[in-house]
Amino acid sequence: MINQVLQEVTAYTDERDYAKHQVVYRNGAPTRGFFYVKSGLIGLYQTTESGKESLLRIYGPGYFFGYRSLFTKQDYRSTARAMLPSELLQINLSTFTELDSVSSNLSGFLVRGVCYELGEAENRLTQMTSNSAKVRIMDAIYHLFDNHPEYQWTYREVGEYSGTDTTTVIRFCKELKGMGILDSESRKLQVSSIKGLKAYRDELAGD
Repeated sequence: MINQVLQEVTAYTDERDYAKHQVVYRNGAPTRGFFYVKSGLIGLYQTTESGKESLLRIYGPGYFFGYRSLFTKQDYRSTARAMLPSELLQINLSTFTELDSVSSNLSGFLVRGVCYELGEAENRLTQMTSNSAKVRIMDAIYHLFDNHPEYQWTYREVGEYSGTDTTTVIRFCKELKGMGILDSESRKLQVSSIKGLKAYRDELAGD
């Protein structure tokens, strides 16, 4: 399916390589198409009024990003940055009408993608308001390490993704290291027991 729709937009596609930490686009920049991840890892960051960036979403191989502007006709609303060396396809179509006329298959796929991301955002918002900081931290660790084990996640990134300050994350992770859930021999975040993490998370959440 993906290979088929990518072939349909080949005439509008450029291949681009990004180094680790290199910006793909910035919040407020004019829309210049959308992107597909061939390899690597892309982080989407929300910028607060104070100028601080917070990790919002992560896109690995096989995912499109930057396409919501097709529907809103607005500038990019977030900053996208390569978290690892990444190979991207840039599809140079800037409106949904343009895309639909070239590939109705891809336009339909992206509509479903928008619906999925909206549902995911609602779920995360519910978790932010109903779960304790400890549960949110464990949810973030589980999600990040389970879905993207190739990346070395930091305490700061876990804090941003869980809506928790870094100090709280570090303090709680010391507790998890003492329980053997995280590797106590490493100064970095290393999960020793995914099953133990999930079991303790469910215990604290009362599931």
